[in-house]
Amino acid sequence: MRLGIKAVLFDFDMTLIDSSHAITRCMNGMAEELDLPRVTRKQVLSTIGLPIEAAWRSLWGDFRPEWLEHYRNHYSAMERSELKALPGAVPLLEKLGHLGIRRGVVTNRRFARVSVEAVGLASYFEAIVGLESVERPKPFPDSLELGLKLLNVDREDAVFVGDTDIDVRTGLAAGVRVVGIASGNHALRELSDAGAWKTVPDLEALGRLLGV
Repeated sequence: MRLGIKAVLFDFDMTLIDSSHAITRCMNGMAEELDLPRVTRKQVLSTIGLPIEAAWRSLWGDFRPEWLEHYRNHYSAMERSELKALPGAVPLLEKLGHLGIRRGVVTNRRFARVSVEAVGLASYFEAIVGLESVERPKPFPDSLELGLKLLNVDREDAVFVGDTDIDVRTGLAAGVRVVGIASGNHALRELSDAGAWKTVPDLEALGRLLGV
């Protein structure tokens, strides 16, 4: 590999998959049932990457455990069924695997493996780390550091790919180079200003950057 990288770790939502339409649809279904304000896809995009508690506080000004229980019971499976891999995700993951590059997912989703399996990508990863596996969410470095440990890779031999400033801050906190990808709510300039090592517009450009 041109950059001498042994592992690539990815954020999940809006980095490898488009979850924005599914989340918006499911949240509005719940909002109607619980008499909460409807949300737009743009509003949802601005919260993707946050733990769900923080996202809902941002959207609705509050978080209640019973809302989360309702969502899990009635909407989580529906959301997972509508997740879609972003263009270029599968070819990139396959190429990395053929080169012997280890691959991981590091996300603020809980029960991350279930979601990765739902979109048909689990077999491509040697490590999947969700919020249930660590004490603190991104941008704390805990989940990325655990991903590196599971992959048995030193931080200087890895890159972390993510679509938000939260991902960039996570990489900086862990001492890992971050590639910001503008497939979510953040523009290339925003990711660069946040401290990303490199920025790319999409997964195909990421492959070119990595030399695969």
